[in-house]
Amino acid sequence: MIKAVIFDLDGTVLDTLPDLNACMNEALEKFGCPRISMEETRRYVGHGGLRFAELSLPEDRRAQAEHFYKDVYCPVHFACKNALTKVFEGEADCLAALRAAGIKLAIVTNKSQPAATALAQTLLAPYGFSVVFGNRDGIPVKPDPASTFEVLKQLGVSPAEAVFVGDGDTDVQTAANAGMRCVSVLWGYRSREQLVRAGASLFAESFSQLKEMLLKME
Repeated sequence: MIKAVIFDLDGTVLDTLPDLNACMNEALEKFGCPRISMEETRRYVGHGGLRFAELSLPEDRRAQAEHFYKDVYCPVHFACKNALTKVFEGEADCLAALRAAGIKLAIVTNKSQPAATALAQTLLAPYGFSVVFGNRDGIPVKPDPASTFEVLKQLGVSPAEAVFVGDGDTDVQTAANAGMRCVSVLWGYRSREQLVRAGASLFAESFSQLKEMLLKME
């Protein structure tokens, strides 16, 4: 049996899209820019907050992306109460079954560490994640495997003993870069076709199916 599962956060263990959209639109309005749609938000997330901010800005304002991200978007995002964010159907049962089997749980996300920590202390608190590792200074974001290697070290497991679970192309690439198996979930923010193009080969359509897959993995 596997010893650990590392999950992505946005679109995998939490449906954060409505709050991400609301935060970005509040920041864009403060910056004098047009709002973005929910579908645009879906396309833009997954590669870290700075990239999300850059893509959300009009092309003629993208040179200001770093300033906008740090000084406008981040304060809005860090103050977010995550009132629109929800867990997915069947998630609690899946995570409880994995913990009962002695499997360690962790999260590696491109979401900023303060925002990830806030979720770890609130919505994610009941689910037993040993580590919640977000985007922090000095460590490159996924698909670079540095954060994943650090979490594996903290969990005391090797890449071969763990599985990466995520909804994004970056998660597929992160797992490959870390020498890990990956299960791509289909309830998140990327389509099956996008995931296949990124190299995905194992898919779960629900947390119930994911639970059965992970409990059978050696």
